[in-house]
Amino acid sequence: MAKGIQNKNQNEKASPKLLDPNELKEVVRDGLVAMEMGQRAAFINELEAELKRLHLDLRAYLVPLGIPGRSSEDLTPTEVGHLVRFLKLNVPEAMRAVERVLSRHGEFGAGPRHAGDRLAA
Repeated sequence: MAKGIQNKNQNEKASPKLLDPNELKEVVRDGLVAMEMGQRAAFINELEAELKRLHLDLRAYLVPLGIPGRSSEDLTPTEVGHLVRFLKLNVPEAMRAVERVLSRHGEFGAGPRHAGDRLAA
């Protein structure tokens, strides 16, 4: 019975509200790495659209991070992770947009990876 509870907890999605900014960055980066290029571009486009609904401009936040304003296909998973971390720290109202987009994609449910986690060979 304890094993079933442990598996259930491991499979639950990590809430962006509960994660610290660095953990959220890792979750986003790892989720984007798991996606195909087309899915990754769609995710970034959805994030940009959700931010626009809140009257926020995704591209305006890239420049302070040293990320040139490019197309969504050119942004790397690490750059998007940095962007989301920046938003969590500096633009709390943007987290509603981030949460909506993350909830639509199953790649973001594993929570942050830790140094002791092993990858399958």
